[in-house]
Amino acid sequence: MKHRIVSILFIALITGGYCFAQTGQPGVFSITDDGQWQKTITTHRLAQFPKIHKDGRVWFQYKAPATAQSVKLHMGSDDYDMQKDSDGLWNVILTDPKPGYQVYWIIVDGTEVKDPGSDIFYSNGYRTVLEVPSPGEDFYLPKQVPHGDVREHWFYSKVTGSFRRMFVYTPPFYERDNSTRYPVLYLQHGAGENEVEWTHSGKANFILDNLIAEGKARPMIIVMNNGFATRPDQEGQTLTGNARWAAFEEMLINEVIPDIDAFYRTIPDRENRAMAGLSMGGMQTFTIGLNNLNTFSYLGIFSGVPTNYSDLLKDVLQQGPEFNQKLKLFWTGAGTDEASFINRQNELRELLTKSGIKAQYYISSNTGHEFQTWRRCLHEFAPLLFR
Repeated sequence: MKHRIVSILFIALITGGYCFAQTGQPGVFSITDDGQWQKTITTHRLAQFPKIHKDGRVWFQYKAPATAQSVKLHMGSDDYDMQKDSDGLWNVILTDPKPGYQVYWIIVDGTEVKDPGSDIFYSNGYRTVLEVPSPGEDFYLPKQVPHGDVREHWFYSKVTGSFRRMFVYTPPFYERDNSTRYPVLYLQHGAGENEVEWTHSGKANFILDNLIAEGKARPMIIVMNNGFATRPDQEGQTLTGNARWAAFEEMLINEVIPDIDAFYRTIPDRENRAMAGLSMGGMQTFTIGLNNLNTFSYLGIFSGVPTNYSDLLKDVLQQGPEFNQKLKLFWTGAGTDEASFINRQNELRELLTKSGIKAQYYISSNTGHEFQTWRRCLHEFAPLLFR
């Protein structure tokens, strides 16, 4: 749905809790705060904007240089004109922004700048973001339940010739009982993210905390790696096809998994090991997972069915229903607003069904290639693991 923008009126107008007052200066933005505005959860602690109203509208304000002639807000695929108030600050109000994690920036006389009022997340570079509440959805928010920990775990990779970092979620009470061992989900980010973003943007730790507290998911360890890996002699090369994932696959199978099994209380067998990922991470899961069925028994592809899926499935399709004995769960999900991945998911479903191969499919309503889709995917996928 196209965002609607609140118009700036020259006469007094009260609507939906907002009061736009006549200022005597045509075109000057003016609004009376009715006490129902509050800072968003992604607004910087020293900033006052962005603010969100109880009715869901969001107010942005930006201090541009005095010489600025044009200031716009860019969110999603749209630009919105901002208008000056009597203090020289630029403002705009969006009436129905999409829910969830939204990347945005300010454009000052054609130059993109970050909004110093918002938190910085990594999405194809460091960006300012807005977390918009989603009515009726709180499964990814922190609640009064036992919480797990997210650890920063470093290791040296001989494959890449470099030190590498991964983030590791351990479930609630991991430290309390040193005898309990846990299954492991290897969860990958997309091409626009890094190893931080499944917890920073995706809220994976809170999703699992809440599912575990509700008895809907088994306590598990989640390992989040940086999916960009190259050998030292590949630096600067453009790799295509399955070659893009070859170094990462070798590192994951031969270095990461043994390292995790050595340092954490895992159940180190394929029946208790899963792999999943979003976008690029989903394509890595599709490729690496099917190549290593002796390592993984659950695969989850979130907006990530690759274009060459039929080639990657040749051996699987030849096995037909017998393949169902090898993989406990083959799961894909995508948002209704990402047509290419929905189309591939539907084509995959038809192909697998004809061959007698079982899989599960999920569609996230009214979301696109974004973290609200992938949060929902993880929320649907995790309860199916290790049962």
